[in-house]
Order: sequence, then C-alpha cells, then structure tokens
Amino acid sequence: MSRKTGILQRLFNALKGGAGAENDRDTAGLHIELAQRNEEIARLRKEYALQREQSRAQCLRAAGDAIEGIVRQCAAPLAAFSAMQARHREHGDLNPSDLFQVASSFQNILAERGLEQISVVGEQQPYDPALHQMLDGTTPQVGQPVQIRFVGFRFNGKLIAKAQAGAGQLKT
Repeated sequence: MSRKTGILQRLFNALKGGAGAENDRDTAGLHIELAQRNEEIARLRKEYALQREQSRAQCLRAAGDAIEGIVRQCAAPLAAFSAMQARHREHGDLNPSDLFQVASSFQNILAERGLEQISVVGEQQPYDPALHQMLDGTTPQVGQPVQIRFVGFRFNGKLIAKAQAGAGQLKT
C-alpha cells in the first residue's frame, strides 16, 4: 500500500473513531506528517523564489553584457563622428565619404547582431503590404511594382520597420 493511501486510510479510521489510544496515536502521526509536508512545501517555495530571482539576475547581466558589447563596438565610430563634428565646427567642411564610412560601421555592427535591411532605396519591388508602407496615399494591388524610398528592417527575423515606398514607375 502506498504511503498516500496509508495516510488516507489512517485519516479515515481516525475520523470514524475507534480505539482511543490508537486513534490518538494515528491522529498525532497524521499531524506530524502534515507538518512535515507543509515544511517541505515552504522549503520548495523558497527554493523556487530564489531560483527565479537568480534567473532574473542572470538575464539582466546577460542583457547588460550584450549592450556593453554593442557600445564597445560603437565607441570607435562615435569617436570618429565626434572628430568630424569638431572639424566641421572649426573649418566648416565635412567629407561625405567619411560620414558614410561611420554610418556603414554602425550598419555592420547592427548586422552582426541580427539587423537585416529590407529593400534598397530606388529599387522597384512587387508591393507586399507586410513589408511595405505607402508614403503617397496610394493603395497598390499586391504584386504591383512600387518604388522604395526608405529601407525597412528586420531584427532576428522579426519585422521592426516596413520599407516605405511610393507608386512604382512603369519601365517602357
């Protein structure tokens, strides 16, 4: 007979009544077992709460470490950008190719982390309402050519910004 069945049977016998001393012993034994189970439940709850808190702390540390990694990679392009700003303030000139190089550095850093560009500016693509947002108020049919005006982005496969488009121009 299992322990659970034994407890239930002893409880049933205690409730029915029976021999006085034996009934008292069974009742006392049941109280002890119940108290032990309550202690075990309390211990398990504390252990679960501690593990949940440790898991939360690990997630926060991992997120912080990931952000720190991105910031470290961005430090050099940001320093270059800051130098370009100072040069522009002092001399009034700015080399666009340097600025594009800094922007390209940022794109590469984010691409390494899962950022994916949707479309290319100036490109014509078949309209897909899941990927394109129309800027000019038109509502093309699915598959109709549209002109990409601003790229969109996915992050780790999830759409975070639709490519913005205008009515496509028919090539003749």
